[in-house]
Amino acid sequence: MSRPKPYVVKEIFGPTLQGEGAHAGRACVFLRFAACNLACTWCDTDFRADGAEHLDADDIVARLREVDRHHSGVVVVTGGEPTLQWDEPLARALFAAGFRVHMESNGTRPLQALVDWLTISPKPQFHDGRFHLHPTLPASEVKVIVDDTVDEAALVAYEARYRCEHWFVQPCQDDRYPHHLARAIDLATRRPRWRLSLQLHKVIGVP
Repeated sequence: MSRPKPYVVKEIFGPTLQGEGAHAGRACVFLRFAACNLACTWCDTDFRADGAEHLDADDIVARLREVDRHHSGVVVVTGGEPTLQWDEPLARALFAAGFRVHMESNGTRPLQALVDWLTISPKPQFHDGRFHLHPTLPASEVKVIVDDTVDEAALVAYEARYRCEHWFVQPCQDDRYPHHLARAIDLATRRPRWRLSLQLHKVIGVP
């Protein structure tokens, strides 16, 4: 009899609040996978395999139930790049446990199982010719991190690529944050479909 598949999990935590996008301020718990297929120079997330755990789907569900002590019922699945590990057995286990699954992806890979909410945060400036944005992802929202490579033409291209109701520009959180914030505000002003997203969790000091 084969063993259940292990997933490489960097951290499971909560209860907390979603800090970004259309669900900012909503109670949730987090499942963060290790590993990513991109190497964004300004990434603020530790997704290295060092210190990660190998857990099967039942382990993950048990941990999420434990940290979701106020019963938000919402798990944010992120990384790294979660589509590297997300699959049908884990999706079934989470849905059976009553969780609503929100995922954030860089948009370069297909989904191997359904989610309830999919945030695409495209970063083609870091594809290095190795990756392309997947053409048929069912985006619920698009969240673009604004650095110097993101301009109005880039937003127009995303509007043509994706079909969703929620569009966000979010300033890159590096040592030039005031510059990126000013550009994000300008872009949201020029293209009113797009709203400004800030990292609320960092503003209020929650994980």
